[in-house]
Amino acid sequence: MLKKIFIGLALFLFLISFFLGIDRFVHHESSRFTLSKVISSQGSSSEWEIPKLPLEEQKNLEQILNQKFTYYSKGSQSYVFISEDKKFILKFLKQEKLRPKSWLAYLPLSFNPYHQEYLFKKEKCRATFSACKTAFQELKKESGLIYVHLNNSRDLNKKITILDKNGEQHIVDIDKTCFYVQKRAQLIYLRISELMHSNDIEGAKRIISSVFSLIDFLGKKGVFDNDPILRKNFGLIDDVAVQIDIGKLRIDPVRQQTLAYKQEVGSITNSFKIWIEKNYPVLSEYFKECLKEAQFTNESTASEP
Repeated sequence: MLKKIFIGLALFLFLISFFLGIDRFVHHESSRFTLSKVISSQGSSSEWEIPKLPLEEQKNLEQILNQKFTYYSKGSQSYVFISEDKKFILKFLKQEKLRPKSWLAYLPLSFNPYHQEYLFKKEKCRATFSACKTAFQELKKESGLIYVHLNNSRDLNKKITILDKNGEQHIVDIDKTCFYVQKRAQLIYLRISELMHSNDIEGAKRIISSVFSLIDFLGKKGVFDNDPILRKNFGLIDDVAVQIDIGKLRIDPVRQQTLAYKQEVGSITNSFKIWIEKNYPVLSEYFKECLKEAQFTNESTASEP
């Protein structure tokens, strides 16, 4: 009897190991870019519907997408491509970050780590989609957004050409992807360096002022972002500050009712302050003035939560 139990247990463990081995083989991801990394496996949902663009904006989007897009970089959530005219950025949400790694994820067992990871990814996907939709609806100008596409659809009826980092060409049916298009922004530190190199101190000051104005605007809107790094997640379009990384932001109604964000301005801009003091101390005094004004709270206008 014990021998049969032992044999049965050994067979069960063998089968589990066998299927896990197959699963790892089938789901092994190559470092080489493939369309499967951007083609969406997400089902459509009314929750992620984006209102149709006005006719003029549709024509603009069509013209933008008529260009080829070349690999530019990648972030934690997206693959980034730049247009031929260098004026626009196309970001495909990484599908491997949103879909389960294993078929075992669909076994709803509390002790199944694959299923727990699947639930985590579903929630992460929802948070990312919500952030993109919120940015498009509430912060279109402040994020440089032109269009957001989250559902599989037939609306665009368009295939575009992209070149991966090896120069290999791919044809993408963008109706089957999750993506957004933004105006290309210049990084804040780089632009200030350019202006200071040209001895345009007043231009550099206007950039600093614009950064604080954006932070103030986002704060009053109740925007909360877990990753507010000015150096890489914010930029400039025509020398006006914008938030270019939108994947983690949300609007908190409670924050909208208070001026609590003013307490965070110092920490958000601290690295910026250190960089200014180190590289362009002539701008330090102006930076401090902007910071002081941004942190000032008029108690008569502040409301209780």
